[in-house]
Amino acid sequence: MVRFIHAADLHFDRPFEGLSALKEYQAFFLEYNQQMVQTLVDVALEEAVDFLVLAGDTFHQNRPTLKMQRLFFEQMDRLAQRNIPVYLCFGNHDYYDPTRYWFDFPKNVHLFTSEEVATMMGETAEHERYAISAFSYCHPWIRTTKASEFPPRMAVDVHIGMYHGEVGVSGQYAPFQVADLQTKGYDYWALGHIHVPTKLASQPPICYPGTPLGRNKKEDKIAGIQLVTIHPQQAPIIEQISVAGIHWLTGQLSLAGCSSKKNVLDRLLSEPIHSRPCFLQLELFDTDDLPSDWLSPVEKQELLAYVNQRQGEQTTQWLYDVTVVKEAQQDQGSPLLLDFAEWQLLYQTYQEPAVFHQTVEELWTQPVLSQLFQTTSFQKKVLVNVQRRIYEEFDVKEEGE
Repeated sequence: MVRFIHAADLHFDRPFEGLSALKEYQAFFLEYNQQMVQTLVDVALEEAVDFLVLAGDTFHQNRPTLKMQRLFFEQMDRLAQRNIPVYLCFGNHDYYDPTRYWFDFPKNVHLFTSEEVATMMGETAEHERYAISAFSYCHPWIRTTKASEFPPRMAVDVHIGMYHGEVGVSGQYAPFQVADLQTKGYDYWALGHIHVPTKLASQPPICYPGTPLGRNKKEDKIAGIQLVTIHPQQAPIIEQISVAGIHWLTGQLSLAGCSSKKNVLDRLLSEPIHSRPCFLQLELFDTDDLPSDWLSPVEKQELLAYVNQRQGEQTTQWLYDVTVVKEAQQDQGSPLLLDFAEWQLLYQTYQEPAVFHQTVEELWTQPVLSQLFQTTSFQKKVLVNVQRRIYEEFDVKEEGE
């Protein structure tokens, strides 16, 4: 039996985004990054795993700060004390450059440092032999597939492929086809790059664990890390384990009976909306007893600042946004809240191929859909439909009409 942890996209030094109402607490929130890695190591020690694989983007940038390097290496040293090796490849965010590290990597951390696929061999305490094949980014992009460079399965008990990339026939991040990985005969493929936990295949498992700690409100569907157990002649057993100390959640609060701002404030402070630590976006409804203009944009920022200051750093619930939901909005869907000029500016931004690419990259985990998203014609069609919606919403005639 071989047991290991598969984690990817830790983005250890990445700040939380979309928290302008909480900017004074950003330094405090960075402790959640440290807590995430510490919990990951705790799990590895408690489960007595044979090794860890970190499938790219361990750091958010390829020039991590001295402090963040030190904190990460301290956690890796905890594993070294128990003779647990770590196999680490570099992704498009933390692409490898040996001159940018203040410290030597701990001796138990085995690095893939080339864009050419290499294989490392190891043996567990029970004398099972394993092989791990992988490559690293040495530049922000790898525009060719690396799948063909992986060797066929070796004569070992377990062979694992580690691949930081995207599904597709072309792209900027080592594009690959699922079938090409399956032909190698490996026991498990440890993927990285996509932040949403996704299993592309079961035979063998080809898995993105997703980022273990969401850094913005779009990263609310996280699972954590994967504890993988492989018995001889059996399908691998995969257990998802959460290591995040905080999550992004949405809550609802009725303001029925509130006729003044003081009533609203008292209700907001009365009790937590969620029991677990979270960055909270709160939807307020049943506001008919309040004046139509009871919460201006400036007052909203004041309200957020006061609630968070009142709760202090001992809170488990950080309120980063409140929205007032009218009954008509619930029936008709969300309105376009920006003015025409702002929507036009956003529209121009998404005409940039790289920006559009990043927006839809999570959908590329679907092999069939990924073929559609590779074409420039798809981008053009999407943007044409978006522009039409903008013009219809603001009752503006399109050019040429």
